Amino acid sequence: MKISLVVITYNEEKYIKGCIESARDIVDEVVIVDSFSTDRTVEIAESLGARVLKREFKGYADQKNFAIDNANGEWIISLDADERLSLKLKEEIKKRIGKEEYVAYYVPRKNYYMGKPLKCWSPDRIVRIVKKGKARWQGLVHEKMMVEGKTGVMKNPIIHYPFENLQDQYNKNLKYARLLAEEKYKNGVKFKVIDLLLRPFLNFSKHFFLKRCMFEGIRGLIFSLFYFSYTVWKYSFLYELYHTEEEDGKNL
Repeated sequence: MKISLVVITYNEEKYIKGCIESARDIVDEVVIVDSFSTDRTVEIAESLGARVLKREFKGYADQKNFAIDNANGEWIISLDADERLSLKLKEEIKKRIGKEEYVAYYVPRKNYYMGKPLKCWSPDRIVRIVKKGKARWQGLVHEKMMVEGKTGVMKNPIIHYPFENLQDQYNKNLKYARLLAEEKYKNGVKFKVIDLLLRPFLNFSKHFFLKRCMFEGIRGLIFSLFYFSYTVWKYSFLYELYHTEEEDGKNL
């Protein structure tokens, strides 16, 4: 049974080595789909034996599906560059995949934030292990794996380092907020003032109170406040898209 690791990259020289090395002892090949990185990502990946395919970025789901299509393994482990397989997860993978009735597995993530795991960012289970031909990625951003068949759940986690620092978190949140606004706009979702007024508070409350980030101290407060601002940006961008459309219409 052949296993492939697939990763999409763009300027991931700080993370790609750790990602590949965490899985190299249990996979038969590493496939990197790179969006023409300008740093040492490709050089590092190739030095570790990865097969690198260069491709223009056409969206996260599209890029990840391309990576799966170009993998030769019967089973696919799909990671982001900032993710790592834990030692216990690798042992579990060896024992379970191909020996059970499942065609895909949800895997919990242990998310690090400001140097330590953030417990309130749980449960954070995502499909990361699939039998080839049984799942496809969907979604412009925060994409999800859609599975055809029965799914199982791994007990041991992927280690996730989502942000290098708060500036990196700000940049990523701003980028994702814009992409989600564009997706809503494309799907005909109308801007509503109530969304801009209410949803940021609901998102903050969801994380700070319901997910109990309040027990994580200042880290939990900052994490929750970022969700507040992220939601403000998302609906502000949606308003901007409709406002720009109206102004363009007046100038015709």
